[in-house]
Amino acid sequence: MLGPFVLAHLHVYKNPEQARQFLEPMANHLTAHGVGSLSEIFDGDAPMTPRGCIAQAWTVAEVLRAWLATES
Repeated sequence: MLGPFVLAHLHVYKNPEQARQFLEPMANHLTAHGVGSLSEIFDGDAPMTPRGCIAQAWTVAEVLRAWLATES
């Protein structure tokens, strides 16, 4: 649900830099767990513990889609 949230935030506030900040923890996760991938799900509260499988293609795709939307 992070992708739709980021895109909604971008749509409402028209601030790509601020919207992208929600995705920054995902970039950190790329090197911390399943190196080069993202876990299937995360806890909603800090410290956002990863759960499920350690490498999920649709999680990577959704975060990438949201990241690219904040760059245009």
